[in-house]
Amino acid sequence: MIALGDVAALLLRVIIFAVMFFHGTQKLFGWWGGRGLDGAEAFFTSLGFRPPRLVALVASTTETIASVLLLLGLVTPLAVAMLIGVFTNIAAIHVRNGLESKKHGFELELVMFGSVAAVGLLGPGLVSLDSLLGLSALFSAPGLWWVGPVAIGLGLVGGVGISLTRSGERSGPGLPASAQQR
Repeated sequence: MIALGDVAALLLRVIIFAVMFFHGTQKLFGWWGGRGLDGAEAFFTSLGFRPPRLVALVASTTETIASVLLLLGLVTPLAVAMLIGVFTNIAAIHVRNGLESKKHGFELELVMFGSVAAVGLLGPGLVSLDSLLGLSALFSAPGLWWVGPVAIGLGLVGGVGISLTRSGERSGPGLPASAQQR
């Protein structure tokens, strides 16, 4: 029987999917008025990432694939790890600007990070392919309580690792004008 928590997990997954699929496909394919890989490469170059084309490809592909996996509730811990890595990296870019988003802070990334972490800790719920395929038991059995926290931890490590590819050369004191695309 589907409980209210299962509906809440589905709602979180749908919202995260909508935002991340939008951003990922903007960078990857130029959809929704995005600038595609060339624009994403320029964006990552302006932030000091090396090599920027590879980072653009990895970021856009990760956002797109992880959002679809999360929407479907399929291998949810993997999707959580991927998205936590994305939000850790984005927060690292914005943290020097403080919390406020109108000053290019990290408040929205913090909300998305928390939402993804919540799905990682709670699981995808019954309305998911993980549940349908019997995989939920692998992620939420009493002896496997650690799967969600480990997925979050791996995402943190991956996000920090990508952040470390940035050189010290960045445009301007805050985010450059070209860095408005996320």
